Amino acid sequence: MSAQHLELAEAARLWAIRVQDPAFADWEGFTEWLERDPAHLGAYETALADGTWGAELLASAPVEVQPRRNWWLPAGAAAAAAVAVVGGWAVLDRDAPAQQIATAAGEHRTIDLADGSKLALNGGTRVMIDPDTPRQVVLEQGEARFEVRHDASDPFVVLSGGTRLVDAGTVFNVVQDGDALEVAVAEGAVIYEPGPNEVRLAPGDTLKRAGKSAKPVIGTANPQAIGSWASGALQYDRPTLDQVARDLTRSIGRPVRTTGGTERLRFTGTLLLGARRKKCWRARVPRSK
Repeated sequence: MSAQHLELAEAARLWAIRVQDPAFADWEGFTEWLERDPAHLGAYETALADGTWGAELLASAPVEVQPRRNWWLPAGAAAAAAVAVVGGWAVLDRDAPAQQIATAAGEHRTIDLADGSKLALNGGTRVMIDPDTPRQVVLEQGEARFEVRHDASDPFVVLSGGTRLVDAGTVFNVVQDGDALEVAVAEGAVIYEPGPNEVRLAPGDTLKRAGKSAKPVIGTANPQAIGSWASGALQYDRPTLDQVARDLTRSIGRPVRTTGGTERLRFTGTLLLGARRKKCWRARVPRSK
C-alpha cells in the first residue's frame, strides 16, 4: 500500500473514532472531508467495517484498560473488550462486574438477556448491563428498543438520563440524546418515574423531555412505527425533518442535515435502511450465579 493510501486510511480511522464520540460536534468538518475526494467515503466505510485495526489497538493497550474506555472502537473491538465470543454468541462473564456494550455509528446489535428479554441497539448507543441484575439496564446514550418478558414480582427497569422507567409487559423504545429523553410504547405499558407524579404510558403513547429539569410532554404515535428501525425501516407520521435527519444519522452512521427554511416541513412515509451497514452482534447475557 502506498504512503498516500496509508495516510488516507489513518485519517479515516481518526474520523471513525471522533464521529462516535457523543460530544462530537464538527459535522461540517467531517462533511467537508468526505466531499473533498470521492475516495474519502470509501476509506471511512472501510474503517468502520474493518475491526482488525481496533482489535490490534486493544491488544496493544495495557491490561488495566477498562471496558468503559473502549466504547468508541469499531464493530467488534468494543464488544471484545466487554465480552468473550463463544460459538458466535457474545456472552458476558458470570463473575464479571457491570459491562458496557456499545455500537458503532450505523451498527445494529441485539442482546438476549437471561430472562428472555431482548434489546436492540441502534447506532452510536451505549448500555451498561450487570449480570447480577439482569432485569435492569442503563441506557447511557443512543437508542434502544426493549422487548421485555413481564414479571410482576421482578419489574424490568431502564435507567436513562437519571430517569427510571419500569415496564408492565412491554415493547418500547428509548432515546437518550444528551440530556433529552424520548420514550415510546408499542405494546403493554411503561411507568415513567414511578411515584406520586408517575406517568403511565400505554401503547401509542410517547413522552419527550428536552432536558433533565424540563417538563415531559406527552404525545401519540402509531404503535407499529415505534422502534421500526430495528427491523430495517423508519416509519413516520408527520415528524419534523430535523427529527428525521437525526434518526437517519443515528441509523446509517453518516451525518444527515436539513437545509434552511425546512423548519415547518413534515414528513409522512417509510424510509428503508436496507443499504446500511448490518454488521450485527447477538449478545447473550446470562444471569449471574
